[in-house]
Amino acid sequence: MKFIYILEDDERIQKDLFDTLRSIDPKLHIRFFLNLAEFHEWLKTALSAGPLALAPGGRKHKDDTSEDITPAATHELRLVIAKNEFLGIQNMGLIKRARDFFMRKKMCSEQEPTALILTAFDSPDFNIALAEERIINNVVFKPFDKLILKQHLEYALTGHHPVTSTTVASMNISSTIEMLKEVSLNSISEIGFTTMNNHEIKIGAMTKYYSDSFTSGNIKSVLAYCKSCMPVSDKDFLCEFHFFGADNKQVSQVRRNILQDKDHQTTELLNTHGRQTRILILDEDAALGLEVKNFFTDKFKNAEVFQYSLLGQLLSDLSDKDTVHRQQLPETFDMVFANYDIFEVEKKKRWEQIQQYLTDRAAKHGVPLQNFPDLYLVSKRKLSFEVMKDLSEWVKEIYFTPLDKSYILKKTLSLNPHLLNKEATTLGSVKDSGALKVANPVQITQISEAGLVLKYYRAISIGAFREFILWRPEELDTPEIIGTVNFNEPNKSGEGYLNHFVFFGMKDYYLKHIRKWLLEAYIKTKDKE
Repeated sequence: MKFIYILEDDERIQKDLFDTLRSIDPKLHIRFFLNLAEFHEWLKTALSAGPLALAPGGRKHKDDTSEDITPAATHELRLVIAKNEFLGIQNMGLIKRARDFFMRKKMCSEQEPTALILTAFDSPDFNIALAEERIINNVVFKPFDKLILKQHLEYALTGHHPVTSTTVASMNISSTIEMLKEVSLNSISEIGFTTMNNHEIKIGAMTKYYSDSFTSGNIKSVLAYCKSCMPVSDKDFLCEFHFFGADNKQVSQVRRNILQDKDHQTTELLNTHGRQTRILILDEDAALGLEVKNFFTDKFKNAEVFQYSLLGQLLSDLSDKDTVHRQQLPETFDMVFANYDIFEVEKKKRWEQIQQYLTDRAAKHGVPLQNFPDLYLVSKRKLSFEVMKDLSEWVKEIYFTPLDKSYILKKTLSLNPHLLNKEATTLGSVKDSGALKVANPVQITQISEAGLVLKYYRAISIGAFREFILWRPEELDTPEIIGTVNFNEPNKSGEGYLNHFVFFGMKDYYLKHIRKWLLEAYIKTKDKE
């Protein structure tokens, strides 16, 4: 027989738990303890009696009309539900000893140890991070959402097996969400940041990062790529990252935060050794193209700039065709600045077309073309992270209008040491040990308000915790949802494993966010049909 022990003194909460458990399984034997002292007294009895102490332990609910049970050695303590103030995060040592005690006294098995759920009110005094222990199945916040409460109790009672209950509707969906991992932030500069890592990061690796230090408007994330990674010890690597496609307001806010910090540092940027640098500007907006051209001619003394407003004229001149508006071009270029609109439709194919013309031109003039010039895009409108992530595979950087020339100057100097600036400038930075989380895109096959199924290249250990983001545009209001692995299995329809996560410590606004995300995801799937 399965026993449920509940440490709770609030009659309304007692009834909610009793009614929900009975709706799951009327055969469950539910006992209540009104304070921790009562539970301690029972532990003294259980020390000698073992499973025989389960039946007489605690007290029945007033609505419990079941007959008394004769103590038996086969009785099992399946679940303990404890009010946080009684047996919560401040008593984690006691919780661990109690569960070990239950196993030693044969009240549960090592394969299916007694599950533990904490109940708590959502308040600033409650730190959910302290509850992220493998021995705790979940934290359920009061007042209860009855359906979510029932689903999480079913998870706990079922153990580490798939739950067949349909208390909370699940959506079968092939979708990408973000799984977070905290990394050690070291410093932030006007153009990027540095981290300390316990492994080497591949140069050029592009990832999304979240930090309060990047907050501006309703966003707190950036795309960034690894520019350098240097070992500083046998186990630690100092990695430098540059922003990619950063929002102008975000760049301004980061700069402002750095310069207002009295402990900020400045590094002089003055390139002194270089060569003639040929820059091609392609922008159908002649005024914007001229603005970019003037920027390079005003700021750099070795920049030779060629401006085009028509792609056809550029391709004609690269082929040395004799036309009215022909410009005499060099054999090759070092940098290309172009308007995003030119590449919006055909994207990489358009760039490959230009590359082919550059290849043919170099061959025609007998010049070996060792590398193609770096491509920089200028966009008049915001682009989604998905678009920018795709562009990052073949674009060096994306800037937005109105052009933040201070940012572009410092970024250009850092990326192009052969460009000689006419006047020295400084790059501000500040030490920052705040929270920084890398967002890795992962694939899910199923999701509900209570959990999700993650398709992953490996099985994640049972009880392990992960944080997820179900992305919506209002990033400041987007919660980091905690999940714990309840079960994993090989993916029968493909490679890897299916990891079944149960959402942990769900709050009301988390549930509202999930419902909005589910609705939007459902609409997207219908639009694709």
